[in-house]
Amino acid sequence: MDGFYEMENPMENPSKAAEYLQELNKIIETQQGLLEKQRVRIDELELHMTDLCTENVSLKEQHQRHLATCRIQPVNNSSSLGAIKENATMQEK
Repeated sequence: MDGFYEMENPMENPSKAAEYLQELNKIIETQQGLLEKQRVRIDELELHMTDLCTENVSLKEQHQRHLATCRIQPVNNSSSLGAIKENATMQEK
């Protein structure tokens, strides 16, 4: 209970009060450093997220162009039919 009493009445023990203040200052500095590191990491992650979103949009556009190209190609493509016939004969064996 003496420790609690000393914290409650720092005027009775100024050196203890100074120690407590120094410890609190160290804790505050450490917390500020951690917050700054977190801010930097959040900024990095937000930038990475923006890059990924841009890449995603690009890939979606490429995919849509690919699908459109596939729809334009004629269905009776002889090489496709040849591949289908080849697969059918391989399955029969």
